[in-house]
Amino acid sequence: MGQPHLKWANLWRLGEIFCKTNDLNLIKVVFCTAVPQDDLGKRDRHNAFNAAQIASGVTVIKGHHVFEPGSNKRSEKQSDINLALSLMMDAEDDVFDWAFVLSADSDQAATARFFSERHPSKALVGVAPPTKTVPAKVIPYCISHFVMTVDQLEQAVMPAFVPGTSRNLIRMPSAYAPPSGWVHPDNRPKKPAKP
Repeated sequence: MGQPHLKWANLWRLGEIFCKTNDLNLIKVVFCTAVPQDDLGKRDRHNAFNAAQIASGVTVIKGHHVFEPGSNKRSEKQSDINLALSLMMDAEDDVFDWAFVLSADSDQAATARFFSERHPSKALVGVAPPTKTVPAKVIPYCISHFVMTVDQLEQAVMPAFVPGTSRNLIRMPSAYAPPSGWVHPDNRPKKPAKP
């Protein structure tokens, strides 16, 4: 979206925002990802992001990347299956009643189908990032679905320094610095209530 500061979003806070709409308590947030190793800048930004998520209570499950044969194109591996397994294992362990799956990947249709068949008493909500849509093949297995808004992402933007798990400070990568004049929604003047 051309707004790199939105990448520095706290996924736990985002989960709280999603839950608030339905008066739910957030129990767990899982982030399935893979850290690129071939680009040092991306690797370091991704590691800082992951560390900030872990410090915020998010469970980070890592996959890996491979290069497609005959090309220089990197492909992320294991994130889809890690998401599916995490969702199903937590459902089996009765960790949650509602699950929000944030993905625009149509491969998650199989995850949604197995989840709804195995756990019909649990609710699945499909969520897509801004500029994407919840895949059409996922929607039939969801009680609802929506596209995350830029406002929600802005509310979840973390400060420039995040306290780490070992008393260290995790510094926001300079590539994620907010544009000049940007103010976090928590610090913006409150609009007066309508009479």
